[in-house]
Amino acid sequence: MRLKAERAERDGKPGWVLNGQKTWTTSAHFAEWYWLGTRTDPDDKHRGITLMLVPLDQPGIEIRAIWTMGDERTNEVFIDDVFVPDEYVVGEVGRGFQYISQALDLERFTMFTISPMQQRLDLLCEYVRTATRDGKPLRDDAVIRQRLARLMTEAEVARVLGLRVVAASVKAEKVKGAPPPTVESSQYKLFATGLSLRIADASMDIAGPGTQLRVKTADAPMEGRAESTYRYTVIDTIGGGSSEIQKNVIARRGLGLPKNF
Repeated sequence: MRLKAERAERDGKPGWVLNGQKTWTTSAHFAEWYWLGTRTDPDDKHRGITLMLVPLDQPGIEIRAIWTMGDERTNEVFIDDVFVPDEYVVGEVGRGFQYISQALDLERFTMFTISPMQQRLDLLCEYVRTATRDGKPLRDDAVIRQRLARLMTEAEVARVLGLRVVAASVKAEKVKGAPPPTVESSQYKLFATGLSLRIADASMDIAGPGTQLRVKTADAPMEGRAESTYRYTVIDTIGGGSSEIQKNVIARRGLGLPKNF
């Protein structure tokens, strides 16, 4: 797991003493190690961050549970005077921001793949194919057909954006000096997680009040999946960097615009 500690200071021994806290650290309650981004130089914004490996089974680390509206547990982690020896530093001191940024490029793509979104969209289409409202087939409703057509088109757009991430990753690996897929990953993540929200909204709107039921009953369209999807997709716009962060990355690194704050 990753954690951004407030500070890391040199100890008399060859190592670092860490102090800080992090909210929204998913899986910390069963992880054995942290990927820890620590501030080792307070005077340098980016080159002042160092990546470390920290075992979680030691004094000074407290993990508190936080439950999300999507029924997922995340955590708040506190680190108080935790010692990390020099051999647990990953790579070079001061290059942690670079390592973390490269990992995020891949995470923003692999965490939000198009496959589960396509499955939810296919489930909605199958529901519309046979469902009725006021005795009339939903498949004959022009507004619903238009909405589904738009979602299917957007799913193909997301697929193309994903292929751009893959292509840029391959190029960065094979061509010296080629940039990592930072902008492409942010474009994909922003669009795909927004699409996931739009699919959830459409499922609730089209299938009606029964989609608010959580249990798998005859009264719950699509086996109650729409309700959990509606609650959970909000989290996708935050994990791996919020949508606002993705817009900032695209604006600054892709379009050459200044900071928005």
